[in-house]
Amino acid sequence: MKFLILGNHTCGNRGDSAILRGLIDAIYTLDKSVRIDVMSRYPVSSASLLGRPVIRDGLYDHMKQANNAAGVIGRIKKVLRRKYQHRVLLAKATKNEHLSMVSVPKAFTDFVDRLEQYDAIIQVGGSFFVDLYGVSQFEHALCSFMANKPIYMIGHSVGPFNDSQFNELAQHVFSQADAVVLRERVSRDLMEQAGIDMQKVEQGVDTAWLVDRKADDIMLDYAVTHWLDIIRQRKTVAITLRELAPFDKRLGTTQQAYEKAFAAIVNQLISSGYQVLALSTCTGIGSYNKDDRMVALNLRQYVDNPDQYHVVMDELNDLEMGKILGECELTVGTRLHSAIISMNFGTPAIAINYEHKSAGIMKQLGMPEMAVEIQHLLDGSLQQKVTETLNQLPEINKRLVLAVQAERQQGLRMVQNMLTRVKEAK
Repeated sequence: MKFLILGNHTCGNRGDSAILRGLIDAIYTLDKSVRIDVMSRYPVSSASLLGRPVIRDGLYDHMKQANNAAGVIGRIKKVLRRKYQHRVLLAKATKNEHLSMVSVPKAFTDFVDRLEQYDAIIQVGGSFFVDLYGVSQFEHALCSFMANKPIYMIGHSVGPFNDSQFNELAQHVFSQADAVVLRERVSRDLMEQAGIDMQKVEQGVDTAWLVDRKADDIMLDYAVTHWLDIIRQRKTVAITLRELAPFDKRLGTTQQAYEKAFAAIVNQLISSGYQVLALSTCTGIGSYNKDDRMVALNLRQYVDNPDQYHVVMDELNDLEMGKILGECELTVGTRLHSAIISMNFGTPAIAINYEHKSAGIMKQLGMPEMAVEIQHLLDGSLQQKVTETLNQLPEINKRLVLAVQAERQQGLRMVQNMLTRVKEAK
C-alpha cells in the first residue's frame, strides 16, 4: 500500500511535526511494508526537522503566486478566487452543478493527476478545519474526491462553525470522506450543534501520542545537551507561549494582558525556587509565519529575576523538545502540543484553553483538571493551580503513566482500523 499524508503544512510547528511523526511511527509499527509520501508547504525545513524526505505542496505554491499577483487584474482575480474557487472545486467534486464546467488553474489538475499513484490519502489531524482559517482548508480533500481516491481524516479537532461558506464545505467534505476520526469529543458536540452530517465521524486520538518516545535514534546534539545540563542544576518548569491572534478578539483579551498574566506565573515560580524554561513549538524556520520565541523574549521585560528565566532559541525538533520537557517538573503550555509532547515523555502539563481542543484532549485523556480556561490565566487564579499541581506531582505522575498508555493503545487501534479498511478496499 502507498499513502499520501497531507494537511500537515509544516514541521515549523513542532506540534504538527509530532502529529505527523506519531502517525508515521504507528503505521510502521503495524505494517512496515507500507510506503508513505509526506507533503508540506515547507518541504526543506520539514524534512530537516522530521528526518525524512518531504514533497512540496503545489496547491500552496499556486496560492502564494496568485495572492502576490500585481496590478488591477491581479487584485480582481484574487477577489474572484476567494469568492468562487471553492464553489468551482465543490461543483467538480460533486459533478452535479453547472459550475463544474468552469476550468480551474493547472495546479489543481496537476495535483489531482498526482494522486493517481496512491491507494489512499490521509488528511492528518490537528486543529485544521476551523472557520477562522477559511474555506481553502478543504481544497486538498476536494481534489481527492475529484481523483476518486479514498480519504481518511485522522485525529482532528474541528469547528467552530460560525461561517456559512465554511459550513457548506464542511457538510460536504465530512459526509463524503471515508472517515472523519476526531481526537476529542468537544468537536463532535460542535458538529452536532451546526447540523453537520455525522455518519462518517468516529472517535480516535491525537496521533502525537503515538510518537515513539523511546526511539534509539533520538540523537542529542549540543543544544539539547546544554539545556539538559541547565535543567539538572535546578528544578525547572517549562512554559510555551504564542501570539494569540486570530483568537484574541474571540477571547476578549489582548496580547499584552496575556503576556503580563503569564509573567506573573513566572515570577511566582522563580520566587518559589524554580527556574523557568520557555520552549517554542512554533518558530520561523522555513518561513513559517509564527515564532513563539519572540513572545517569550518580549515577556522577559515583565520578569523580576530574568536570570532564572531562560528562552530557548535553538531550532529543536519535537523529539528533542520531548527529551527536554521530560526532564522538567511541569509544563504550563499555551500550545496544546507542548502539553502532549511533555506528557508523552513523562512530565505532567497544564494546557491553557484558547480553543476547545485543549479541554477536549485532556478530558479524553482522563485528566480534565489539567486543562484550564485562559480566563484563569488572565484573572490570576492559574497561579494557585500551578502551585497545587507541583505539590501533587507524585500522585499525578502515577495517573499520567496509565492515561498515556491507554491513549496510545486506542491510537494504535485507530490506525490499524484504517489500514485494514484500505487493504479490504484494494
